Amino acid sequence: MADARQHYAGLLADVYLWSVSRRGDPFARAAAWLAAHGLDGAATYLDLGAGFGAHALPLAQAGKQVTAVDFDPTLLAALRTAATRAGVAIEVAEGDLGAFVAAAAGRRWDVIVCAGDTLTHLPAMADAAALIAAAAARLAPGGALALEWRDSTEFTAEGVARFVEVGRDARRLMHCLLEPIDADHLRVTDLVTEVGPDGPTARISDYLKLRLSPSRVAAWATAAGLRVAPARVERGMTTLVARAP
Repeated sequence: MADARQHYAGLLADVYLWSVSRRGDPFARAAAWLAAHGLDGAATYLDLGAGFGAHALPLAQAGKQVTAVDFDPTLLAALRTAATRAGVAIEVAEGDLGAFVAAAAGRRWDVIVCAGDTLTHLPAMADAAALIAAAAARLAPGGALALEWRDSTEFTAEGVARFVEVGRDARRLMHCLLEPIDADHLRVTDLVTEVGPDGPTARISDYLKLRLSPSRVAAWATAAGLRVAPARVERGMTTLVARAP
């Protein structure tokens, strides 16, 4: 079984933008999410798990100072290309999220975003708790830590109900198989079938995601000294915003 980084490198990165675009423009959706949670009025932003720049790009286009971090070079290359085309500057860093935040001891941001299920991709619960604590220490006074993830703690589907169609078009079909392993882990298997000149081909890869409840994430943020607002669920994703004193 691959870890999250290997899964993205081997399969998901090159279809990720396509997959999330099945629900509409991901940049417009991210900008609307920021506005809906009152996160679009600050000056400096750190985007953890920035990917292709769904949040970073509209923020930079609005004149914000944005630092974007991700472990996947393919997604970051797409972010850099989009920023160049848009004529905006984004500080881009490739690497481990926890290591980046830990090394940024002298820096502060008004808003730190960890969205798009990034939190569940961390290797262990301790890593997620540590990232939240480290991010809290990098917030400017009154700054906000905005977390978004898919809560799978109540997922109990069986049989074919475990298969989710992610997207399809004339040349590609993607399914996702979800299997709870234990109270803390969900195995995710992505299957991508593509039609090329020589006919259909299939790629498959699996990895583990963390099963994070809002109460557990809120407890970590509270322990880090943040004031936590009630979590909200929108389109199947949980959002929790916590603010520094």
